[in-house]
Amino acid sequence: MSALLHYLATQHNTGFKHPWALLLLVIPLGILALKLFKPNATRRIAYPLAHLNMEQVSLRLLFTRWLPTLFYSLALVCMIVALARPVKLDRTQLPPTEGIDIILLMDASASMQQQDFEPNRFVASQLTAQRFVQKRPTDRIGLVVFAKQAMLQAPLTLDHEALQAYIANMYLGMIDANYTAIGDALGVAANHLKDSKAKSKIIILLTDGDSNYGTIDPVLAAKAAAAYGIRIYAIGAASAPGQTAYSSQKDEINEGLLMEVAQSTGGQFYRAQNEQQLSDIYEQINQLEKTTFTPPSIIYAQDRFAPWLWMALAALLLSVILEKLLLLRIP
Repeated sequence: MSALLHYLATQHNTGFKHPWALLLLVIPLGILALKLFKPNATRRIAYPLAHLNMEQVSLRLLFTRWLPTLFYSLALVCMIVALARPVKLDRTQLPPTEGIDIILLMDASASMQQQDFEPNRFVASQLTAQRFVQKRPTDRIGLVVFAKQAMLQAPLTLDHEALQAYIANMYLGMIDANYTAIGDALGVAANHLKDSKAKSKIIILLTDGDSNYGTIDPVLAAKAAAAYGIRIYAIGAASAPGQTAYSSQKDEINEGLLMEVAQSTGGQFYRAQNEQQLSDIYEQINQLEKTTFTPPSIIYAQDRFAPWLWMALAALLLSVILEKLLLLRIP
């Protein structure tokens, strides 16, 4: 029966809790058939020349014979439909119970104010992260911001509206911006993800520099993350030296370190040299980490049998009035 209700909820907005009761509709149909084909069994008094008294068929006679029976049958039909328990079905979509858990790990060091990205590296990373969150409505996403220290800004959540606000409210200087502690940041993110029951756990690390501070070695932190089934996608966001008027004189990104961090967990390393490339990289990650399950739903069934009972009562009363009062036949 639950399967039937599920089908009706997806295809229509009505159904029956006891559809087997509709088989009883053969009873009123049988009554009408008997009325139609059964010969008139009314007793008649024999008298001479009775065969010359042809019974005249009139509209009143037809009403007298058929209307009460029709309304009795209608009352029976309504009662049978009420017995089948008609219901209005409402389907409610539930939040997903499993999917991909993602930590956005974002650099807030001083070098992120460089303007080789439009308008600068930090704002470009904010806007790109917000677009990425919009495309992952069924996944839990958290936010860790790091520079000299790493800070969990938002825990894993399905409240993406709140998460968007956290990302938008990030600013350079919210943490001591003079250093970049990539290893510590990976440790904070991995510690938050390690107990997750999600079918896939990933960290998206965005930085524009090298690890130059902290107590945890980035490679060791990555290996610890891999032990918990966490994949790391590392993004180096900085233009090549001399590429623009705002580019650094030397390459600030330790590509070898970021590549080792990513590959040790089964992830990938990407290099973004402008805001468009950064957006394309997030889109590639979005395609690689697709959520393919269907969120569950609940079907609420609201009874609608009362109107049928009222119609049955009305039809029954009308048939009695017609038979006993309005269309009364006097011998």
